[in-house]
Amino acid sequence: MEFATVLKNKRKSAGLTQQQLADQLHVTRQTLSRWENDLSYPNLDTLVDLGGILNVTLDELLRGENNTMVNQISNDVRAKQKYKRSTVILASGLGVLCILLLWLGILGYGRATQNEYIDAVNPFLKTQVGYATLPAKSPALNKKVSAYVSDDQFGYGSWLKFYTGAYSNKQRWAAVKHKGSYVSSIRLIPKNQIPISMRQQVGSTYMGKLKDEPVTAKRIAWWPFD
Repeated sequence: MEFATVLKNKRKSAGLTQQQLADQLHVTRQTLSRWENDLSYPNLDTLVDLGGILNVTLDELLRGENNTMVNQISNDVRAKQKYKRSTVILASGLGVLCILLLWLGILGYGRATQNEYIDAVNPFLKTQVGYATLPAKSPALNKKVSAYVSDDQFGYGSWLKFYTGAYSNKQRWAAVKHKGSYVSSIRLIPKNQIPISMRQQVGSTYMGKLKDEPVTAKRIAWWPFD
């Protein structure tokens, strides 16, 4: 027997009008009428309430061969489960994407501001050796030198700060091992130890950083990759 027929029979057996039953279920009479005419069906929570009001089990309400409502409810449940899984997967993916973008943003901030601590842990930066001309006068004890470190003969490089200690006029150049702005070691050298292809780029005279000069020769300062 179809759900609509069972519902109508059980309602009448309980001596309830459509309006009275609808009021107890907190739905409109038109909604109940649609259920009894097999035009729509209640959700599972309402089915439970129906069973309690009409003193009938869910098995009796839903029993019957080829019960359309049972199939529809089953399909709805599966659809909701599928939607829930899709939502969880989408939310997880968005969470991972947000974390990735935040991570890249932090790495980009490190490159743009020459933050040596961030650059030191940036996995996208490679360690390389550049060459710099140092100021004519050695820095004071425990004070860093600011110098432009050239990484290739085409001018690519950046302004870095590092400790040198005292040096002579003959060793007024430095080989700088660095990863972004993180300097891991330096070695004082005479100019003739700079590779020939780099000597002209490095130069012989220390030139201080201009006020508006960018700290790096990269086109996009915050780009976190080499």
